[in-house]
Amino acid sequence: MNSLLNGASAQQFHSSSSILLIDDESEILPEYQEFFELAGFRTFTCADPVQGMAMVLETPDIAVVITDLRMAHLDGISMIKDLRASLPAERHVHFMILTGDASSELCDDLADIPIFLKPADTDALVAAIRSVLVC
Repeated sequence: MNSLLNGASAQQFHSSSSILLIDDESEILPEYQEFFELAGFRTFTCADPVQGMAMVLETPDIAVVITDLRMAHLDGISMIKDLRASLPAERHVHFMILTGDASSELCDDLADIPIFLKPADTDALVAAIRSVLVC
C-alpha cells in the first residue's frame, strides 16, 4: 500500500465518524482495515453485503461505506440503493466503490459515487475519505 499520513491529522475528522469496508474477498479486509486505521480512521469490515447493510443501519457513527460491486447475495449497486432508501433523511452516509471490474458502469442515479479500481491507489482513497469527513 502507498504512503499515507500526508495532510490532515486524525484529530481533524469528525470524532464520531467511522468507515465500513464491505467486500466478499475477506482476505483483503484485514490489510485495508489496518491501512485505514493507521491513517486515523475507525474502521469496520464485513464480508457479507447483507450483514454490512445491517451494520450501517444499526451503527449511527458509520459515515462512509466502501463497497465492492460484484458480491454474492447482493451487488454493491443494489446495496447502496437499498441503504439510501432505508436511511433517515437526516443521516448522511457517503458511499465509495472499490472494485476489480474495470468495465463497471454505474447507473445515472449513482453517478455521484467515486469508483476506485483494485488494487486501489490508497492515497487517493484516503484523500476521498478525508474530503467527506473533514469538519
